[in-house]
Amino acid sequence: MEMNDLDPAAALAQAERLKTMMNRHSRWVVRYQLMYGAASFVMILALGLLDAPLGVVVSMVIWLPATTALSVYAARQPVAYRGMAKTHGVMIGTWAVLYGIVLYPGIRFFPGNLAWWLPGAVLVAVPGFVTAYVTYRRVWA
Repeated sequence: MEMNDLDPAAALAQAERLKTMMNRHSRWVVRYQLMYGAASFVMILALGLLDAPLGVVVSMVIWLPATTALSVYAARQPVAYRGMAKTHGVMIGTWAVLYGIVLYPGIRFFPGNLAWWLPGAVLVAVPGFVTAYVTYRRVWA
């Protein structure tokens, strides 16, 4: 039976079933966002707390495989909820601004200072974690 063969109530019910199915199959996005936040946290700590050039090397050994694995993971998923690209763009944009806010003064004025880098790592991880919460509420609702 095609959608145009359904009465309005049946069409609405079918649309709701499809939305529910799409949300269920989009739950992978929450895992992606949580892992992005966690990788950000660890990468910033390594970058700020380890002396140069070791901090740069260790942070890139963490960050490059993590973002590569997340990209491959995302590319292999068959669906994502409507609006996911916008949510992802906001997450990445916010992350980039916070990364710059933490990184520049941290390297210049607070190298190796846990009092700067620990809250900074938390701050840089926030976009991934907040977006995961927002997405969780959307796809598990």
